[in-house]
Amino acid sequence: MILSLKRKKEDNGLRPLKPSRDLRGVANLIEDAFSNELDSYDRSALREMRFKGYFGLALLWYDYFSPDINTNLNGFVWTENGKIIGNVTINRNSPYSRYWFVSNVAVAKTHRHQGIGYALMTAAIEFAHEIGGEFIVLQVHEDNAPAISLYRLFGFKRVLATTTLYMPQVKAAPHTAFPKELSIRDHNLDTHDCHAAYHLAKATIPAHVQEDKPVRQHHYMIGSELMVDNFWRWLFRLGKVKYWVMEQKDETFVATLKVTPGVWGDVHRISLMVHPKWHGKLEHPLIGLALTHLLACPKRSILFEHPAEHVAGITAFKKIGFDALQTYVIMKLML
Repeated sequence: MILSLKRKKEDNGLRPLKPSRDLRGVANLIEDAFSNELDSYDRSALREMRFKGYFGLALLWYDYFSPDINTNLNGFVWTENGKIIGNVTINRNSPYSRYWFVSNVAVAKTHRHQGIGYALMTAAIEFAHEIGGEFIVLQVHEDNAPAISLYRLFGFKRVLATTTLYMPQVKAAPHTAFPKELSIRDHNLDTHDCHAAYHLAKATIPAHVQEDKPVRQHHYMIGSELMVDNFWRWLFRLGKVKYWVMEQKDETFVATLKVTPGVWGDVHRISLMVHPKWHGKLEHPLIGLALTHLLACPKRSILFEHPAEHVAGITAFKKIGFDALQTYVIMKLML
């Protein structure tokens, strides 16, 4: 299929992406198709894509290199009279990896509902299959029902979703008391607390998500590096990273809260995990604690992603004053 596409007349229809000539056209298409969804990071990426597009000759080698080496600029476009009106990008994170990512699935607003998106996705899936891929992952806006329906036709299944939460300026939250049967303290940065946080994650993250992305113990190992980081933060008055744990009398963790103040112009970030048995009971006081800490730090906005499946958490964040900017769904197809 791929070889036949390369021989196809290129003025109209489906053909492989040619970085040396297509990047500016793809950037223009993405900007038009997703004009209401692009954030500052997305727009910066589009500017970089256009900049690369001005140096087409320097990208000629991408046009003919094997996909085993070219892991960043694989894909297909749909053209009409030489103009790009459809695009799909398919890449992997390293050469010879069998883990493929589909992105930038876009069709011009004037050419939708004509089967172009279906043709682009078909080409991308066949491409990954021919190269020996095992599965494909993509991200789609939760409100984009037509796209989600299209992906489901190919067999993609929802894995998880994340909501981006934003507060332009830190403000205090109304005080809410913690349950008396629980205690809250700083993470001790020792093996016991790391193991306890790991077991909390195992109990909190949905089983179907863990099947796709297993919880690894080393992800929750933290120690002297945080102390070193906080020393420099203290020295330059940047605001310390705080890592709290909430536990029962038997020292079983029921929640963790990590607050990372932004430095050098970066945003503040909050990471919250609550055991399902305590959903709806701990989120509000924990978020209030995070905001109280950030009030004493340099003034920044707060921006971070939170699991959409944690409905009680999203509800609490919104009630306290955070804006839910967008929710993206991660979908996966086994080849």
